[in-house]
Amino acid sequence: MPLAALVSMLAALPLLGGLIRGDGWWGPAVVLMVAVTLVSALYRLTGRTSIPVPFLQLLVAALLFTPILTPGTGFLGVVPTAATFEQAWVLFEQGVNGINTSTPPVPTTTGLQLIIALTFLVFTMTADFLAVTARCPGMVGGLLLALIVVPLAVDGAGLTWVQAAVCAAGYVTLLATDMWVRGREWGVRVPDGHPPGSRFVAGAAQLGTVVVAASVAILLALSLPLMVPSLRTDAFRTMADGAEFGSSGSVTTTHPLVSLRRDLAASSDRTVLTYRSDAEEPEYLRTYVLDEFGGENWTMSPVRTGRDSALRGTLPLPTGWSRDSGTAVTTQVSLTSDAPRMEFLPLPYPARSVDVSGDWYVDPATLMVFTTDTPSTGFDFTVESSEYRPEAEALADAGPPVSLTDDHLDLPNSIDGRVQELTDSLTENADSTYERAVALQEFFTGGDFTYDLSPPAVPNGADPLSYFLLEDRVGYCEQFAGAMAVMARQAGIPARVAVGYTAGQRGGDGSWSVSVGDAHAWPELYFEGAGWLRFEPTPASSQGQGTASVPEYAGGDAAPELRPEPEPSASNTPEPSPSPEDEPSASPSDASPPPEADEDPTDSAAGTPGGSAGSGAAPWWPVAVGLLGGLLLLAGPALVRSVIRWSRRAAVAAGGTAAAHAAWLELRDTCLDLGVEWTLTESPRATASRLGAVRPNGALLPSEAHAAVWRLALAEEAARYAPAPGDDQHPNGAELSADLATARSGARAAATRGDRCRALLLPRSLAPWHRPRVAADAVPATA
Repeated sequence: MPLAALVSMLAALPLLGGLIRGDGWWGPAVVLMVAVTLVSALYRLTGRTSIPVPFLQLLVAALLFTPILTPGTGFLGVVPTAATFEQAWVLFEQGVNGINTSTPPVPTTTGLQLIIALTFLVFTMTADFLAVTARCPGMVGGLLLALIVVPLAVDGAGLTWVQAAVCAAGYVTLLATDMWVRGREWGVRVPDGHPPGSRFVAGAAQLGTVVVAASVAILLALSLPLMVPSLRTDAFRTMADGAEFGSSGSVTTTHPLVSLRRDLAASSDRTVLTYRSDAEEPEYLRTYVLDEFGGENWTMSPVRTGRDSALRGTLPLPTGWSRDSGTAVTTQVSLTSDAPRMEFLPLPYPARSVDVSGDWYVDPATLMVFTTDTPSTGFDFTVESSEYRPEAEALADAGPPVSLTDDHLDLPNSIDGRVQELTDSLTENADSTYERAVALQEFFTGGDFTYDLSPPAVPNGADPLSYFLLEDRVGYCEQFAGAMAVMARQAGIPARVAVGYTAGQRGGDGSWSVSVGDAHAWPELYFEGAGWLRFEPTPASSQGQGTASVPEYAGGDAAPELRPEPEPSASNTPEPSPSPEDEPSASPSDASPPPEADEDPTDSAAGTPGGSAGSGAAPWWPVAVGLLGGLLLLAGPALVRSVIRWSRRAAVAAGGTAAAHAAWLELRDTCLDLGVEWTLTESPRATASRLGAVRPNGALLPSEAHAAVWRLALAEEAARYAPAPGDDQHPNGAELSADLATARSGARAAATRGDRCRALLLPRSLAPWHRPRVAADAVPATA
């Protein structure tokens, strides 16, 4: 049973395969899982109480954990010390941060390996307790269900049929092993007396029942999601991404940059929404506004619900507007049914009115429209917006931002001073706020930066912002938007980051289609008299965000040269996935859910003991895998034989006819393991007489053991031939157990040391060619 529990847990490892990028992420987990399982199986061979099993498992796991995941921190290399726990905590925090700030597939790091190893270590020990100690293997299904929910909740692609099949096969193996062990406890199966062909018919009927049940289950799994939309395949992911709303009226939701990063990294380019617009060149569709910078990440200030913020058609005037300006534009939006639920509506800025069913609220400072309910998928809404295109000359003459009620110039003191020096050098020749803004934008679009969805990892200890701006200069829209917003604030320009979608692609019927590949982030800068205006620092080319466009007031006359020719089949497709050794870089906008978020984890050889796990196998792999493989190969036959012996002992203890058969079979296999001849042509009495007289090495069976063998033989004889054995003919289970133990001890004592070692490591009773055989007409009659 311990091995079957291990198989069920190993079969669950592929469930995480689609969420992790790189090789070797499963290695430490497998080593610890196999180690604690061997400890459990070998200890249970002693037949003693199972109370010490979890403590022994923890001891072995601790001794292996230190050299594998925190090398160099333990006493004598294996005994954990205070430094071991400190390093483990650092790695754990890095792993959690990597999970929070990366989209699937997450790059392999030592921190991620540690989290996976600890998770599966706990699950394996729990499965061992449930399946072996508590004899409730069905409850292991709860552990497997918890693991299945992980890819369903965080990855829109869900599970492949191979992953699900492997996990199911492991669970079925555990249940089948348990049923086999329980069946062995009943002893030898008594023939039912039916003709030989009837057994085949019964087996065929059982197989047919299984096929019908499986077919019905598969048909229901395929058809129900089509009939009930709430049962679609991304339901778990939707629940995981759903907003959580507090009773105080403050609203929180999945961090916008996490959703953005996930969309850009998606392997498919499914359509999120379609719309029709009066504008010839529609504006971006803005969903979130991030207005607080904490030193590494941009976050969104809390928005609140209430009677005053309820959506009643017309929205408040945008900040900085004294009257409604610009040309009215009507946009009719249709959200696709297979897109994630949207608690924040994607709207062109500035929206003036929104016609949508349900209870929605508006944030007056940002004009974000959101709901506290769980919105349905596939709904439509109409938005009226103002198309305002200010002239560059008017922006150059804009005065100080006196209309802003909130300060959008705040920056933490922890920003690297070189960033301020860079900002000053770029804007020193600018005569106005507008010229400073354009200079900063041209710094990013001038050709010195490279657009890449999977930029290299930030070196350990390096500041993500300064590394991106001064050294690496590789990133995607998050990094460009966040960095320009920071530099704009340093230049005295109120700035924030917006997240949403670009205008998308125009179809032949005049409608526009927006896909997950159009997810985007951009900075918004404030100019007195004009309000918040979009700028575009992300390169717009075949190697960049293909649907990005620079506004005319920000130098958009050069935009047509930057925009690629329309390529409906590829223009929205994100960059291909990186090689396993590449890891996402942290940047000013690499964020995890607020309020606290850290940079993407880096795991360089200089910063983490053992080096980077994503670059290949660590030096301990050959030795650890070789040792564990050798131990498993060496202990395999002994473990199988111990399971059989354990099941028979349980049957013997129960007493009755089955107990006599089980005790005699165990005595037979013990003799076979020790090299003693056993023939089915002998009666039980003849076998007992021979065992008491002859041994291969000439030694006699001890008298106590010989007497025990005779009693076992008489019990087997009574079980075979007595129609209804009475209590005087059948010893009870306790007596049979004692006689079996005495007989086995005597047989082992009479054997040589070599025979005993061979019986332990290579039991002959498991080999078919060593099993006793006899012709059908020579088998003694049975009752």
